[in-house]
Amino acid sequence: MANASGTPHLCKCEVLDVANVHDKPGDIKLLLTTLEGIVNREKPRIYVQQNKVDPWLNNLKVPYKLHDDAMDVFKAYANEIEGIIVYDPEIPDSINVATTLAGLENAVVAGPELAKQLTAEPYNLEVIEDFQSKFKNRLEAYTWQYENLWNKTTKRMLVGLSPNTSIPIPPDNYESFQTLAIEKEQVRDDSNRKTHEFDLSSYLGNEAVYLRFNDAFTQDGWGPAVHEVVVKVGTSYTTSFLPFIIIRFSLLKINFLLLRYVSCV
Repeated sequence: MANASGTPHLCKCEVLDVANVHDKPGDIKLLLTTLEGIVNREKPRIYVQQNKVDPWLNNLKVPYKLHDDAMDVFKAYANEIEGIIVYDPEIPDSINVATTLAGLENAVVAGPELAKQLTAEPYNLEVIEDFQSKFKNRLEAYTWQYENLWNKTTKRMLVGLSPNTSIPIPPDNYESFQTLAIEKEQVRDDSNRKTHEFDLSSYLGNEAVYLRFNDAFTQDGWGPAVHEVVVKVGTSYTTSFLPFIIIRFSLLKINFLLLRYVSCV
């Protein structure tokens, strides 16, 4: 059952198996996060630690066991998945297709080399679908996804992600950013819940605009959240969306950009 936002209602968490993947290859991270999605459907049992330091883990106030070998966690829950969806390394966007199919099939996603290990002892998992050489390009991949998987999904939430791109932010590069707003008061009731709009059009013209958000108060993570982004191209096309992650905008043809965020949610 899902709530109004499209996210599921989960049973109370009793204990977590924490898989530390911060320094692991991308395939291991993908494998564990897809396992996490399947296993945690009814009740949170797995927590995938993506960063070396994770302040949220202790703030959860839930007993947990930390596993430095992420595959120990995979072994413990491998019997709860139906098999593997293999993506095509030549078509990175096939990762997104594989992830959707994995959700429908109660499966995990892996690259070809990792899949070979998972089909052997001690896992003996079945390959449900192998996308290698199935698509000529990303358009074919997403077309196949729409034609074959769209009608099987709940359509509660649509998320677009770059399948294999991350942009690390150095901790000391604040001088390259211009500050738009700062929350200075630690007010934690509805009186501080306001919507703010910033026209970012003056920053257009180069390859991209990067938006960076930091916690206003580091001891508890209190601070703003992005509510909506409005983008206008030319005079005839305008769109808006609700982002779920820090955003990189490609801006070669965009002439208007509005950021709307909610303070202290």
